[in-house]
Amino acid sequence: MKNLKSIIALLICGTMTSIAFAANITGTVTYDKSDPTTRKALAINTQEKHCIDATKGAKSEELVVSKGKGIQNVVIYALVRGGGELKMPEKNPTVDQKDCRYLPHVIAVPVGVTVDVTSNDPVAHNVHSHATKNEAKNFQIPKKGIIIPYEITKAEEIKLTCDIHAWMSGYIVAVNSNYYTVTGQKDDKDNWIHPDDYEKSDDTGKYTIKDVPAGRARVVVWHEKLGSANKTVEVPESGDLKVDFKASEFKPPKKK
Repeated sequence: MKNLKSIIALLICGTMTSIAFAANITGTVTYDKSDPTTRKALAINTQEKHCIDATKGAKSEELVVSKGKGIQNVVIYALVRGGGELKMPEKNPTVDQKDCRYLPHVIAVPVGVTVDVTSNDPVAHNVHSHATKNEAKNFQIPKKGIIIPYEITKAEEIKLTCDIHAWMSGYIVAVNSNYYTVTGQKDDKDNWIHPDDYEKSDDTGKYTIKDVPAGRARVVVWHEKLGSANKTVEVPESGDLKVDFKASEFKPPKKK
């Protein structure tokens, strides 16, 4: 009994320590460049009524900036020393094809996860993965509800396109971290924010990464058009650490 009490005490102490020595990284990712951010209209080339109706007036999701100068779909993650084993989510994350677009447009996942690729559209889609480090899958989803598992084994930004619908694109961003998020994707009720609605909003590109272990960390941001940037920080033992990024700090992606 005495040994059992000692074990329980150690477990409680360990839990309290893990909670006490972690903080939230918060901040904003804002667009401060003078370059125009007008989104181009998508060229919809199809005879399928569903896609024609669903994509009426659709514009590019490559760079979506709000009235508040926030940037949608920026992946932010923290690399920490001794971060331990990567934790897989309870359910496989999903990349959906809905209204002839990828939803979400960008998804961040830990290396080792299996992503479920599916479709909610009544038309066939062909998922073409442009991976270079992971398996470069290319498969068709002929009808609604079919799920294709895609195992991600290495860190990489994987572009997805559709060979049937050339305007469709999305990204799976696999990171070696348990601490990651994506800006501007969901509202307070956990609903996906359409890029047109985000563009009209006052969002400032705010983000929060919870419970990052105290100590030195590198905070990395990635965006499909702007490129990437990073900052080395000291995460405190509690509270919040503010780390802001501006578009002018990003290094453009290498042309392939």
